[in-house]
Amino acid sequence: MPRCLHTRIQTTLLVVTLISLLALLLATIPSLRSSAQAASPWWEIGAADAEQTENDREDENDTDAPKTADEALPKELLPDDSDESDAEPERVILRVSRHRELSGHVEMEDQNVIVIRTLRGELESFHKTRINQIVRLVNPDPGQRGVVIMRSGQAREGVIIEDNFDDVVMEIEGIRVRIDREHVDYVRLEPTFEDLYRRFLDALDPGRHDQHITLVQWLIEQRQYELARGHLEHLEDVVDEDRITSVRRLRTMVDAQLELIREANERSGKEERERVSARSDRDRARRSPTPAEGQRLLTREEVNLIRVYELDFDRPPRLRVSRETIHELIDRYGTSPLIPSTPSERNRLFRADPERVVRLMFELRARDLYPQIEVQGDPESMNVFRQRIHNTWLMNNCATSGCHGGPNETRFMLHRENHRSERTRYTNFLILERLEIKPRWPMINYEQPELSLIVQYGLPREWARLPHPDVPGWKPVFTRRDDSMKRDAVEWIQMMMQPRPEYPIEFDPNPAD
Repeated sequence: MPRCLHTRIQTTLLVVTLISLLALLLATIPSLRSSAQAASPWWEIGAADAEQTENDREDENDTDAPKTADEALPKELLPDDSDESDAEPERVILRVSRHRELSGHVEMEDQNVIVIRTLRGELESFHKTRINQIVRLVNPDPGQRGVVIMRSGQAREGVIIEDNFDDVVMEIEGIRVRIDREHVDYVRLEPTFEDLYRRFLDALDPGRHDQHITLVQWLIEQRQYELARGHLEHLEDVVDEDRITSVRRLRTMVDAQLELIREANERSGKEERERVSARSDRDRARRSPTPAEGQRLLTREEVNLIRVYELDFDRPPRLRVSRETIHELIDRYGTSPLIPSTPSERNRLFRADPERVVRLMFELRARDLYPQIEVQGDPESMNVFRQRIHNTWLMNNCATSGCHGGPNETRFMLHRENHRSERTRYTNFLILERLEIKPRWPMINYEQPELSLIVQYGLPREWARLPHPDVPGWKPVFTRRDDSMKRDAVEWIQMMMQPRPEYPIEFDPNPAD
């Protein structure tokens, strides 16, 4: 080959290579810039984006920008979207294959991967493509309806009480039914009024008055006349002349319905009872404060302390003891023969299973260190209380606004707001444990569970040894002599720690005389 031709070919290859490298560099510049921004200090990113920030600020100050429904409507017409700060992690059942299922709480999840902590406290990670089905357990509000889809393909409709790892509890035409989990595919909740109302507002265009009128008509169908009137008052200020007649006609209809309700209340004597109740508000506050006025919620630390005292080592939840706590344990109780004497044996304590360390603390009666034990879940007895007692019939039958969850003249008051919060649940448990209503009749009788007031007051009066007081609206919780909910209550009381521990918690639910 001639030397000149060889040189020309090498030059051509070099030029092609340089062009390719240049194209690759140009393609990576945007990603390099975004990466550099992500890695740069905030002041460098701010300087680079100053112009964009100024543009954003101008957009924010633009008073002509369209408003959302939340911005346009008065606050009293917006639903309460506050969430529980201490809500429990999402519960799921992973059907990995036909022969393998795992139940637990979601620790982390993204588009591709889900990580759960199983009921045994172990972490399991799965790529979603390798899972046949993810069943997400639901948390129904009191009285919320839904559909239980069976594995056979059948569907059962009713009020969903509990969706648990072991079973589903529902109410069908007034009858409570418990379905083993092995027969259930999943549970689907029907949206509540608040859910539908929120969706309506999210889809609402503040400038479309016809949509507002449609919302009012729907509220009237739902018998939500107070909300409907609030929206109509807002529309009367902003609606155009073409629709003011329709708005006024709807306002007349709503006002008429509210007047009928007011007259019916007067005939039933409701307003008179409210006047009497208002006159006795001061006395009632002294004798029986409502939950919001007189009974605080337990703190998370106090909830954890109750869990420590109720630990069952046959079925323990996940435990954690810090290295600092183990150091304190050795320093304070190092002279005890239960504490290893040699440095090597003591070092093993730092690598020991947390359950072993907690057992050692119990044997030493190191109660001053109990608050430093972290119990990451309910002990078995308190889990049964949550599933079978508190979230099933205590909230739905006893803690309603007309009974022990509202401003009635009663010594027995339960917290109802955020009832799925662990703080609310443990507070209600401690109320049951410490409240004294009748001498020699504790709310929870650990020696004779059948004689507990929560059991006796749930029975029909003719069956009870101490019947529930004769008050308007009361209905028995346990309607059959072999009622499964009554058995659950008795079995739960028998599961609790014996002899009973004294929690070092300052909490007195007994109102001052």
